[in-house]
Amino acid sequence: MGSENTNNTKGFSLLKLALFLLIVIIVAGVTLYSFLDINPLDVLKEGVTGLYNRIFTVGSSEIDTLKETVKTVATIDKSENIHCTTVSNNLVVASISSVKIVDPDGMEKAYIPVSLKKPFVQSYLDDTLVADLAGHYFALIMNNRIAWEKNIDEIIVNASISDTWILLITESEQSGYKRTIRAYSRDGQEISFRTVSNYYPFAIMNYPEFNKASFAVSSIEVSGLEANGLFEFLDPSMNQKASIKGKSEIFGGSFPMAEERLFVYGENSIMAIDNGFRTVWENNFDGFSITAANVIRGKFPVVALLNSEVLSRDRRHLTTLKIYNDNGTEKTHFDIDAKVTGISSKKKTAAIIAESEVLFINEDGQIMDRYTAKSDVKGVYLASDDIAYVVTADTISRVKVKVTQKFLGIF
Repeated sequence: MGSENTNNTKGFSLLKLALFLLIVIIVAGVTLYSFLDINPLDVLKEGVTGLYNRIFTVGSSEIDTLKETVKTVATIDKSENIHCTTVSNNLVVASISSVKIVDPDGMEKAYIPVSLKKPFVQSYLDDTLVADLAGHYFALIMNNRIAWEKNIDEIIVNASISDTWILLITESEQSGYKRTIRAYSRDGQEISFRTVSNYYPFAIMNYPEFNKASFAVSSIEVSGLEANGLFEFLDPSMNQKASIKGKSEIFGGSFPMAEERLFVYGENSIMAIDNGFRTVWENNFDGFSITAANVIRGKFPVVALLNSEVLSRDRRHLTTLKIYNDNGTEKTHFDIDAKVTGISSKKKTAAIIAESEVLFINEDGQIMDRYTAKSDVKGVYLASDDIAYVVTADTISRVKVKVTQKFLGIF
């Protein structure tokens, strides 16, 4: 009997020891991966000596890489017209003569000759749409090469891509019509179109996170000397499902939010719309004009409000940056002594373009990092929440962003 108790006690002690060792291994693995960027599986392959060499015997080139937070990945002729987007961690640069894909180290991964008057590129996941916004050409790039390309009769005004659709707005050549809205499948087959006679559509998007079966179209209605905005939703057959008329303002853009909602901003107002096309909440701004907007983490709209009174009285730019909760209540705000011309977002990071400076903020309005260029910044393209490509008049720089750290890199 005593022997059995002794054996049970030893077995229980061994189990506790095994659990303790397992916890130590898990914590060590998380530490290696989160703080030292070492895959625990590599430790098993390389052994203790290999681990020691990776931590303590770092070569000079690796030290340079660790220290390097900003790297020039491309130079641009100041007279050259380019447009950019990101695919995975890579940057896509479209010019009048080529589409280039470069990695974060500036190494060219693809070079595709094209002939464009006004280059435009937009990506969705790993695929890129390229279009000539003053010509007739558009194409789809997959796996760093052209999957298909087309030329159409009408001049392209706007283009976009989603998981299912490629959408175009073109200048109509039909008598009595102003523009044409076109929907193509991802293999380049035209599915439907809609000709418009009494207003000017200028932007179109499909947001699968919001509603896979609707196209969001922003337009301008012109009557005499007045111009008003029209934001409408079309189904794949181009039938209108709903519309919102601007109150003496034009709608600047829209972004998908969580819970199948869409964030829409105009010149002086913001709103959230549900997938039944009903307004969930709306905020209006007197004495301010919206110069840029976006959504952080799909939950928190961020808006740049230029103070019209200060601009008129003092001839200087004062921008209030406001972040909202998903129910339309204000979460936080702060002021910037500059004009904000753009906001891009990826996961938990938003990049605020303020003349020659870029502020990288999180959903709480905390400035996690900043980058100052030698001239005004023309665009920022986030490849991830900690990798940004900053475009100025003559340079494209890759910036490694210092994002807010999580506990053990997880929570």
